[in-house]
Amino acid sequence: MVTHLLRQKNFLFIWAARQTSALGDWILLIVLPLYIHNLTGSTIATGTMFITQMIPRLFFGSIAGTIVERLNKKWTLVFTDLIRGIILFGLFVIPADHLWVFFLIVFIQNMIGTVFMPAHRSLMVDIVEREHIVDANSITIVSDNIIRLVGPSLGGALLGIGGLHISIAIDILSYIISSILISLITLSVVKQAESKEKSTLMVKWLKFWNDWWKGIKIVRKNQLFLVIFWMSSITWLAQGMINVLFVPYVLDVMGESSVEFGWIESAEGVGGLIGGYLLLKLNKKVNPFPLIMISLLLTGIMFLFMFNLPYLLIVLILNVLLGVPNIIFSVRLETLLQEHVPEDYLSRVFGSYNTMIALATLAGMALATIFNFIGTVLLLNLTAVLFIAVGILLYRPLRHKLREQGNSN
Repeated sequence: MVTHLLRQKNFLFIWAARQTSALGDWILLIVLPLYIHNLTGSTIATGTMFITQMIPRLFFGSIAGTIVERLNKKWTLVFTDLIRGIILFGLFVIPADHLWVFFLIVFIQNMIGTVFMPAHRSLMVDIVEREHIVDANSITIVSDNIIRLVGPSLGGALLGIGGLHISIAIDILSYIISSILISLITLSVVKQAESKEKSTLMVKWLKFWNDWWKGIKIVRKNQLFLVIFWMSSITWLAQGMINVLFVPYVLDVMGESSVEFGWIESAEGVGGLIGGYLLLKLNKKVNPFPLIMISLLLTGIMFLFMFNLPYLLIVLILNVLLGVPNIIFSVRLETLLQEHVPEDYLSRVFGSYNTMIALATLAGMALATIFNFIGTVLLLNLTAVLFIAVGILLYRPLRHKLREQGNSN
């Protein structure tokens, strides 16, 4: 199982590539909202930055999955990393008062990145046997959260010490290293069938959209996939609101600085590390239904406590505890798709899944930005209630569909 995966060279390459790029991404993820908030003092500007990052996934996420199916997934990942690094280089030359150019570069960089997730998920399935997918995801999540321990704290410190540019440079370097590691992957069997039949441009165009529509239809027809999409959409709506509101919550309500913000984000990584380890141990012993539902409800309850006790030590402790159920819920729910979606449709379904996440997150960001006058704490409490509500409302549908698949008690 785990030892079997760790002996696989290809898995080690794709795992190391993800961790390398994740370190740079976490640094930039923390630095960008802090930079915008410190520069403008505006929640609307901070929310606009988050929205700029999500819009490409909304408009191109579903299409990206269909594009990936026509490309070599390995080289798609390599060139995606390299292009994203080149685009980020443009942030070095932007004056501080040209925020619209800043937003434009972030938009383009994220637009190119929409093909990364479906390509990565599909390549992982090509490399790892399906019966080991949960183990592979758990190993990845454990190491992801080790990176998360370092990334936010490092990002907060770098912004205070060296400003925005050093964070950008580290992210660019991480993309370069990631692309090199992915290029070392060797696949003995090419799973993509290449058609030798010549087609006109119009036929290829129609086939592309026909394949895209088939990917949408398989989600509409499969009730288990629909339940998973609904659960993810509501929780990501809540997460989108948190993304916008948590910066002013820490800086304004709690009265902390960017350094403490980095500590708080890193604290959840400790819990995520524990959660990934527990998922690795519990995966073969506990069915997915109780893991998903208990973790979902605990996440909502812990959010309620955290958003009503604005003290640094308490928030740090709660964020550590929060990381455990949050990771177990999100990873196990997503892994259900990897386990049950037909391989030929995997990229397309994950493309649609990414679009759904982007739409829900964008809606949450917009709601948080528009209704910010209601109050940061009140809106954050609403997000916690949404986590609990989705667990209650979709308890029976998820259990019923997993029973049909033989995955529930």
